[in-house]
Amino acid sequence: MQHNILLVDDEAGIIHAIRRMLRSEPFTIYEAGNADEALAVIARHDIDLMVTDFKMPGMTGLELCRKVRKQSPTTYRLLLSGQVDYGELRRAWADGDVHRFVAKPWDNLLLTMDIKEGLKQHALLERMHILGQQLQTEQPTLLTDSNWIVRLANAPMCRALQCEEQDLLGVNLFAQALSAMPVALETEVTRQVEDGNTWLGHFNLTGPSQQKHQAWMAIAPLGEQYRLCSCNWVSEDLNPARDISDELKRYSGEHHRQRLQQAADQASRQPQLMVVSLTAQDVSMDLSAMCYERLQAATDDLYEIYSPEPHTFLILLPAAVSPQQMQMLQDNILQDFTQTMSFQGQNLLLTPEISIEQKPADIADWSEWLRQRLGLKTQPQPQAAAETPSAQPSGQTVANAFTALPVFNQQGELVALQVPASPPREATDWSAWLDEIARAWHQDFNRDLQFIMTAAEHSDDNIRAFATLLRSSAIRASLTIILGEDCVLSQEEADLSWRDELRNLGCRLFIANFGRSFVNSRQLLSLPVQGVCLAPEFLTHMRNSKSLPQSRRLLQRMHDHKLVIYAPNMDNTESLASAHQSNVDWLSGSLLSATVSSDQLAWFSSAGEIG
Repeated sequence: MQHNILLVDDEAGIIHAIRRMLRSEPFTIYEAGNADEALAVIARHDIDLMVTDFKMPGMTGLELCRKVRKQSPTTYRLLLSGQVDYGELRRAWADGDVHRFVAKPWDNLLLTMDIKEGLKQHALLERMHILGQQLQTEQPTLLTDSNWIVRLANAPMCRALQCEEQDLLGVNLFAQALSAMPVALETEVTRQVEDGNTWLGHFNLTGPSQQKHQAWMAIAPLGEQYRLCSCNWVSEDLNPARDISDELKRYSGEHHRQRLQQAADQASRQPQLMVVSLTAQDVSMDLSAMCYERLQAATDDLYEIYSPEPHTFLILLPAAVSPQQMQMLQDNILQDFTQTMSFQGQNLLLTPEISIEQKPADIADWSEWLRQRLGLKTQPQPQAAAETPSAQPSGQTVANAFTALPVFNQQGELVALQVPASPPREATDWSAWLDEIARAWHQDFNRDLQFIMTAAEHSDDNIRAFATLLRSSAIRASLTIILGEDCVLSQEEADLSWRDELRNLGCRLFIANFGRSFVNSRQLLSLPVQGVCLAPEFLTHMRNSKSLPQSRRLLQRMHDHKLVIYAPNMDNTESLASAHQSNVDWLSGSLLSATVSSDQLAWFSSAGEIG
């Protein structure tokens, strides 16, 4: 699809540099040397995305964004500058005048990612603009009243949250039963919507299952009494398959019956793995990366590719892939590898061996089978508590209330625990939780315990209490705090004091949502942090064959600066594939493990038994 992009800067060299960066993209690019010229371009053309400098003669880029919001509300607005007041910028972002800020000098990879992500969000804004009062759409949508109480939920939203509409009716959009968002966000969204504007931002929906679904949400006012909330999932793997057998009953006629029966046959099949093995015995990581890119090209970047070893690649084939498509895919791969590779001054000819693997009958879940093929430890399945203690089978434990989210390394070893948002109801404070988790950890693991707390989920007082308790205890453990970029970048006295206090309490500091935040790679490497937490969309973009080499180099620079790279929210195989290929240090999420109790930590030890 052709997209129209407007570049606004009073320096011709900046516009030329961005043009050169985007030369391989199918964009129509317009130029303007100042804000007045930009407004004239927008009056003549439908502009999907605008990249504007902040400091220009006459009207600033921020003022331009405010005018464009009124003149062309569906245009995604990206502000680019090397000189800006972060406080003013945060206010503009909170008000919805600016969708994204990128600091100069920018990183080409991240700026390109931001532009592509912005074009996706433009499409969401445009759909919301057209949607208006229509709820009969395949876009996951909620209708709330002015107090954010859900009054309607369409079928795509209910399917994604795996619930019925009545489960959502009467629930507040910002309540924990439906979303996992900071309390302050409700105030910001309410203010924008009451001003007659559309709010666009990242939103975590949970629903009755309490499984976190990450989305880009657009919220628009429908008169004074209602709000229309529509979203794009960060991962598109959330909509469960429909029941084909029900659909078969609705149709008469042989043609419809055959088409639906074919779909039913496909739905009953399981995904398969195409295994591509290279005959060369010594395949380095660099050579493996080149082979990975060649496989992406041979598969048209349509399938997820894993590499448990440098010389082995696993291509995940969805159930809908026919035998004819598999054969064509094998032929494409063999054809592409008939060409030599130029590597370290040599022309190498690698001959792949290709085979198809199916899930063994004794493994119930194909995602568990995939974990095993990747060499990751088996994910334990929580067992339901018995009705009476005497009914509990020997050797099995009932999960207790002292829970945490496991965090793993690339080898599938448990390396850290993410602290829950609050102590369990059975404990009056963190002391009992900490004692129980530490007891279970040191009983089964001979390495020090690492805790992770996310500032977005904990109050400052909560973090302070936990860090103080941990520091004063005899437990061999460390604590990592994931801070938002606003806190990391802020020079206000309160934020400076808070960061100093955390360091004095022995905490390591990570920055949250790299790839979505205002921080570029150069800024990141100069910040006083010890790690980075990747935004989910960063890993999604990494699957693109064009951006993969740059992404790997960027993450390698982080490793060279001794930064720990953490990828949370691994809730789909696409993200796991990217994280596995990019050598991320830590991973967590529902695809790896649900929250577990202290009793269940033993399942992840070397001597653990999965029962």
